[in-house]
Amino acid sequence: CSAARPLGFLPLPGRATVGPRPIIVLHGYAMNRANFVVLARRLAAAGLGPVLGFEYWTLGKTGSAARRLARYVEEVCAATGSADVDLIGHSMGGVVGRYYVSLGGGDARVANLITLGAPHSGTDVSAIGLGAPTKELFLNSTLIQRLDAAPRPTRTRMTVIWSRSDALVPGARHARIDGVDEVLYDDLGHLSLLTDPRVAREVIARLGR
Repeated sequence: CSAARPLGFLPLPGRATVGPRPIIVLHGYAMNRANFVVLARRLAAAGLGPVLGFEYWTLGKTGSAARRLARYVEEVCAATGSADVDLIGHSMGGVVGRYYVSLGGGDARVANLITLGAPHSGTDVSAIGLGAPTKELFLNSTLIQRLDAAPRPTRTRMTVIWSRSDALVPGARHARIDGVDEVLYDDLGHLSLLTDPRVAREVIARLGR
């Protein structure tokens, strides 16, 4: 699991495409970059990328993961010559991306932040986990309040994609950010958001700008 590989900055398989910007994918709690393989291949087929998988220790603090993400973004920009990147975050990864953009200076580097089933208002399901997320991702936690109080990004375009059938991040109370571009489904589970072709089309449309 990702907790055993906290330093796993590794590219995903697929063609080395050259799109508008590099795309960095952020996995969810107790997951890893492999969860994005299907979506990454669809992005590559659409001429987007390169797609890079950022891995982090999901039992640790969100702020720590966001700071490491910030360093990785700088490495990617230096290696590719790109001025900015796109981020796609699933579940906890969406909160890490939001932290980086809202509180970690990422607004200057991120063109698009797209989150899939991210608990932007927290989720009571986090209480059954381990590590820092059991408190940080709980409903109305201190972290959630900090994110809600942070100024909206002035440059980064944010899109929130979620489903009413997501049992881990259930409902508008947990997954929405008021005033942000939103895509809603009725029939997708938490992991299905990563593999459904409809979601891929929405992501591709936004990252192709």
